[in-house]
Amino acid sequence: MKIDSELVGKEVIDASGDQIGVVKDVEWDFDSKRVESIELDEGSISSKIG
Repeated sequence: MKIDSELVGKEVIDASGDQIGVVKDVEWDFDSKRVESIELDEGSISSKIG
């Protein structure tokens, strides 16, 4: 799916501007055409101590 390829690898940033992770996988409900879940790789060290 094109949207998957556009999302995977993108940084996820919190409201403070800190990176909390990178999109690893996206799961879809094709019947409702909605995202069911987004799996992230862990963010930087600052997200762990912040």
